[in-house]
Amino acid sequence: MSQSLCVGYIAEEINLRRRYLPKMPVGALGRIVVVGLRPKEDVVSRILSVAQERSVDYAIVQAMGTLSRVVLGFYDGETKKYVTKELSDHLELVSCMGSLAKDSTGKQVLHLHATVSDRNLNVLGGHLVEAQVGYLLEVYLSEVAGTELVKIYDDSLGLMVFKENTRLEEP
Repeated sequence: MSQSLCVGYIAEEINLRRRYLPKMPVGALGRIVVVGLRPKEDVVSRILSVAQERSVDYAIVQAMGTLSRVVLGFYDGETKKYVTKELSDHLELVSCMGSLAKDSTGKQVLHLHATVSDRNLNVLGGHLVEAQVGYLLEVYLSEVAGTELVKIYDDSLGLMVFKENTRLEEP
């Protein structure tokens, strides 16, 4: 691809994104809160309590470590329901990422996706519904500052989605 075609393609892509994608919140990274979770702690409730204790309203969430139990979900867009699978064994949390936002009432909403492997290195992933720490779990909350990450329920999708936010303009 020639340089002029590449530049033209990129410009067209930018124009399409501006036209069809909703204006998303724009902020900056603030503090990074790191915490170690101990055996048998409930992952979801502990992340929410750490965020509250450290006054983190909005964040990018990452985690890795071990789990003794996890419930993963796959969202079925036709039925608008999660199909879930529970795993109970020594599991490696290979990767976990997501967001910490608030709903329209101000309640914190944690949305996580996870990839786990068992002792045979079989890998499974999906929406993290529930999880319990195995030996140790490292959690990183990268605070999003300068904007609000608010999620609202979208009836057509059956999911919580980010509310359009124009508090800060794109650079």
